[in-house]
Amino acid sequence: MDNMDVLYSLIGINQKLDRLARNITFTQCVDLLTILSNESNDSRNKSILDRFCFDILPRIQHNIQSLTLDPLSIDRVFRIGNYSKLHKLTLLNLQFEMASRIFNDKSSFIHVFQNQISHLTVMIHDDSKGEHIKELFTNVFTNILIIFTNLIYLDFHSQDICRYISKPFLSLPSTTCYSSNIVHLNVGVFSFDDCLSLLDGHLTQLHTFIVKVGRIIDTSMTMKNTKTVSNLKCFSLTSLRRTNEYDNQVLPLLHQMLQLEKLTLSLIVDDRTSFIDGTHLVDNILNKMLYLQTFIFNIITDYVTMDEELLPTLDDIERPLIQRGFNVNCYTDYNEFYKCQCHVYSLPFTIDCMHIHSSKFHGGLFRTVRYLYVQDFVRPFEHDFFARIAQAFPLLNKLTIFNKHKQANLTQRQDKHESTSSVIEFSHLMILNVAMSYIDYAKQFLFDFNTRLPCLNRLHIKYEDLVIVTENFTNNGTRTNCSKLQHIIFDSIPTIYPENFYLYFPLL
Repeated sequence: MDNMDVLYSLIGINQKLDRLARNITFTQCVDLLTILSNESNDSRNKSILDRFCFDILPRIQHNIQSLTLDPLSIDRVFRIGNYSKLHKLTLLNLQFEMASRIFNDKSSFIHVFQNQISHLTVMIHDDSKGEHIKELFTNVFTNILIIFTNLIYLDFHSQDICRYISKPFLSLPSTTCYSSNIVHLNVGVFSFDDCLSLLDGHLTQLHTFIVKVGRIIDTSMTMKNTKTVSNLKCFSLTSLRRTNEYDNQVLPLLHQMLQLEKLTLSLIVDDRTSFIDGTHLVDNILNKMLYLQTFIFNIITDYVTMDEELLPTLDDIERPLIQRGFNVNCYTDYNEFYKCQCHVYSLPFTIDCMHIHSSKFHGGLFRTVRYLYVQDFVRPFEHDFFARIAQAFPLLNKLTIFNKHKQANLTQRQDKHESTSSVIEFSHLMILNVAMSYIDYAKQFLFDFNTRLPCLNRLHIKYEDLVIVTENFTNNGTRTNCSKLQHIIFDSIPTIYPENFYLYFPLL
């Protein structure tokens, strides 16, 4: 049993077991999500939480050093005691209104814990939109930086950074004081200006900076203080949107990181005249960073102007890195309309998100990837491509498909109803987005003789496509994969649903 099972099962049973369960071994870390997330029954969840709040936490609160909570438990748990040893706090799945209420200078939580918390993780999960949401996001983040005076570790993210903020840090007065104790910062920001702003001398003790940037575009900022940058030991830069500022912005920043020991780059770069390949990475990064010990990379170079006969071989791309001791893989693609593409990545792959911009992707094993975005503007994705995807990403949680081309083999496969050995299964896929794709990809994933989706919970799709594929919500071939859907997001919401719509989707 883990410590939460021990607490729930043994406290209050008898004096001996109670004393054993209240040992600091089982009471210093309390993660209520580990119990609640395993229960689908709401009344059971409430019963478990009631027991912890009324009976268990009051007995052990003086031992608790780490708490992991969600919106259902936050208020109740904080009312129980003063948690005198609490220094590590993780708050997951917060909505903006609650986060804003917790992290402001009028909050009772702030007054109790502002000098006590050294490690803070805040994950925002909120579908709200609007300018006031952007303001709330900005205020929450800046309040955390300013108010928690002894903070040394901060992890602050939302599920879609570009939706919520627009250059929040540049609006801060230059006199704004951040917690100078922060050594580890993991954050999502809107622009590259925001990234530079956080490195511009405010966080003087920072040695690890992990940043996901919404857009890397032409920056208007010049750093006046490069001390933080030059002292960094670990830097990770991820951007899921295309940039043509790699050579002008990213590379010059990297060249200032003179003490860097670990570097992670996950980028999509376009409008270059050559690939970011092994030779480039060796000459422009590895040879410039004398202290670099770990280099993790996942880089797509797209829209490269190059004659097909000049396209480098895979060996040409990989060899310089292999000679430096790296395990690496890559693939290239060429077409007359969208020009050349190269995707090069280090192995083992340790990043949680990947983009694939070509059907030429040849597979592998990527156990850490939870989110995958696939697109091809020239060729369709066929059944065998998705078979490779299912094998390569066994723990995939979210998949987005962008492809406007009709599948060549879909109709034939449906007519023949091939054996179950050809059926693809995505065992962990919960979120599927086919709203930007040809209708064939809805058929590929929703028909159970093509694909099995035992955990599908959320579907993004055009309403007209769903009507056609399900034959106006009557087709038994798509019923199984649709049976657990709790959220369907349409491009345009119909004014009225057919009578059998909710019978077909019983959990909506």
